[in-house]
Amino acid sequence: MGVTIFLACLPQDTVSTPLVSALLVILAAVLQGGSAFTFGSIGRADPSLARTAVRRLIDLTATTQRARVRAETAYENATASEMKSSMGLLTVELAGIEEGVASAALDWAEFHPEAIKKLQEKDQ
Repeated sequence: MGVTIFLACLPQDTVSTPLVSALLVILAAVLQGGSAFTFGSIGRADPSLARTAVRRLIDLTATTQRARVRAETAYENATASEMKSSMGLLTVELAGIEEGVASAALDWAEFHPEAIKKLQEKDQ
């Protein structure tokens, strides 16, 4: 838009000079390169968001493994009293996993919103 106004303000004999043409070509190349760079970064993930999302999933894996071991141990070896205690602890771990999964989904919604949108559309 600025170039259009600039050209409109120039005298007619100046618009078609080789110098103005060369400057317009250089300006167009710079603007094209800038727009390619800007649009090329759309959809790229921020590395810090990716690290946060992956770290949360790794933590969830560890919590899930502990809960599984607790449930297996209680099932195989626990008395009724120990089973009740184990189920109480398992409930706490499962609540933590539930919150972690919800937070991981939010991480991915920020990290890659298009993927979350496609999953939601697929589920409906």
